[in-house]
Amino acid sequence: MAPPETVRLQLQDGPPLAVQIRKETSVRSLHTGRSLQELHGWVVTADAALHQRLATLLPTIGERPLRSEDEQGEFTGRWCVSWNSYGESAGVHTYTLILREAEELSLRSLILDDLELHPYEYREEASATGLRIRAKLVGTEQDVLDLRRKAMEQGTFAVVRQGIQDEPRRMRLEVEEWSPFEDRVKYRISLSDPGLEVADEEPETDADSSRAPLVFYANFLEQLAEMLVRKQLISREELRSLREAARRDPGLTRHELWKVADVDQL
Repeated sequence: MAPPETVRLQLQDGPPLAVQIRKETSVRSLHTGRSLQELHGWVVTADAALHQRLATLLPTIGERPLRSEDEQGEFTGRWCVSWNSYGESAGVHTYTLILREAEELSLRSLILDDLELHPYEYREEASATGLRIRAKLVGTEQDVLDLRRKAMEQGTFAVVRQGIQDEPRRMRLEVEEWSPFEDRVKYRISLSDPGLEVADEEPETDADSSRAPLVFYANFLEQLAEMLVRKQLISREELRSLREAARRDPGLTRHELWKVADVDQL
């Protein structure tokens, strides 16, 4: 099917922006694996007011989808818009744009192996090297401890994002900060593809950087302890006794190290 000659994008207030389409391609979604329509086009104008409007709005769009409409104002689609290039000659301004079909990423439930979770806050971050999921949940403190233990023992999980992608993908689990919430707790988890590069990590905050060495050594000791059990150098019961003794002594456990005042402030 031939690409549309024009796509009318609704920016903010004001008339729709007519983008002249010159080429259609497809790209595979990093979130769902679906093939998404991608339109390459441009806006050419000598109107100084329109040029100023585009110069102001285009850098602020980011990944926010824009709706398109037909001549009668009826909805025709949603697009993620990237501003590819800009040029000016003799007072004529040319904006080259790429319009990628926007997806509805509406999660119904998050399944880790046989464990079903229902986050109250959820987002996905896709990059060339993989997918990262950030989620916030409500549960008991024991839920957090059990999930943290599973993450330490198991490493990766078969993850299904019901409502987004039913095909499982192997992902690493990290159980992060938690905070008291009424008679329960709120907590954060992250899931990432095993091949995700360190460069794709979010920048550290001051709190993260001050806590990072403690978290590293706590994690290192947990991994070492699990390795000793796997190699049968100590028994699971001996490891459990060691952990119980450590909890009775003064000082922070790895779980307590991740306690914050309010997860929703992060």
